[in-house]
Amino acid sequence: MNVQQLSFSNWGENIKSSSTNYFQPKTEEEIITIIKTNSKIRVVGSGHSWSPLCITKGILLNLDFYNKILEINKETKQVRAQAGIKLWQLIKALKQHQLSLENLGSIDQQSIAGAISTGTHGTGLNFQILGSQIVELTLLKANGEKITINKQSTPDLYAASIVNLGCLGVVSEVVIQAVSAFNIADETQTIPFETVIENLNTYLTQNDYFKFWWLPPTEKTIIYQFQQTNKKTNDSRLRRLFQDRILSVLVYRFVVLLCKFFPNLTHAANRFLTSQIHYLNRIAESENVFIVPEPPKHLETEWAFDLKDAKAILKDYKTFVETEKLNLSFIQEIRFTKADNFWLSSCYGRDTIWIGFYAYKHENWETNLKKFETFATKHNGRPHWGKLSNVNSSYLKQQYSNFEKFLALRAEFDPENKFLNEYLRKCFGLEK
Repeated sequence: MNVQQLSFSNWGENIKSSSTNYFQPKTEEEIITIIKTNSKIRVVGSGHSWSPLCITKGILLNLDFYNKILEINKETKQVRAQAGIKLWQLIKALKQHQLSLENLGSIDQQSIAGAISTGTHGTGLNFQILGSQIVELTLLKANGEKITINKQSTPDLYAASIVNLGCLGVVSEVVIQAVSAFNIADETQTIPFETVIENLNTYLTQNDYFKFWWLPPTEKTIIYQFQQTNKKTNDSRLRRLFQDRILSVLVYRFVVLLCKFFPNLTHAANRFLTSQIHYLNRIAESENVFIVPEPPKHLETEWAFDLKDAKAILKDYKTFVETEKLNLSFIQEIRFTKADNFWLSSCYGRDTIWIGFYAYKHENWETNLKKFETFATKHNGRPHWGKLSNVNSSYLKQQYSNFEKFLALRAEFDPENKFLNEYLRKCFGLEK
């Protein structure tokens, strides 16, 4: 078990924190000892959250060395793993047994515990957030007690614990429900924004997974229609090299850098990048479709809205971006997920449309974030816990019917507020 002082910075480099000590345990016994002997703890994985969830004046607990696959049941397709395992490590291990995760987000660098605890999601109206693939987890409470939380035997505690923000305890192990490995037929093309709105229901119901990207103020969007298939892959290495490495990484980053120094070029650059997306019809392994090339460092907020209002919200969103004349050189992402019953899930009780508002720090971020949040709250949105937002506890209480129940459970599991930080105090209305 390593012990050291640390100045922590997250992936987006917008969050910095100096912790008194930094622990990287390798066993559950070591984790329990750390919990029992320290008064202020926050758990950090890959730091792929933009929100201040990991800031602490106490210790940071990192589970990168607590990342083993413990058991794979080929009959049930259930996998028991230690909570520090990264998604890419889990995907690699599953693949060796012809298994996959039924859905993923766009990035695979997060730890499994971090991904589920913040409500990380992919897209597809038949699929809930990533945490829905967890059927059981073990949690180490503030007193070191180990409890098992199961989807079937403890349903209320399970619903409370999936999106837990790291404040109920330390997740130690998870049991993941995998599926047989599958490929995806990917049809990618550019379509006018208005056409997407008009045909949204068709896109959502006729595809297993659907999302679209927009580089404002272009009239066209990039739509992604994915279907599960058992057909063989036909995606060429040459195409992946050109599209995923040269165009999506090198060219895109060069264009972004150019726009940083010459912001007046942004709109023309966005039109150029959109024009470079040509019709694509390929079949590839599921993880190679879900996961996108790592983008340049940027800032994110993302909000979840009621799907029944999606068409009106999308029209208003497009008008908002154009009316405010926002100069954004980063892709804006729109995704969709199925309703769930997880107490603090942004999709609680409603099928959801997600709007990701992404930008660079130099693009007037703080001002534009406030403008977007005004738009988002007007439409009864809920912020993604792992991304930036400025909402307070009063607004959150309005959005989550089980908010007070979650606070009561948190107080029961952590009566001395060992796992709280200032950001969570603000979110929960517990400021001193």
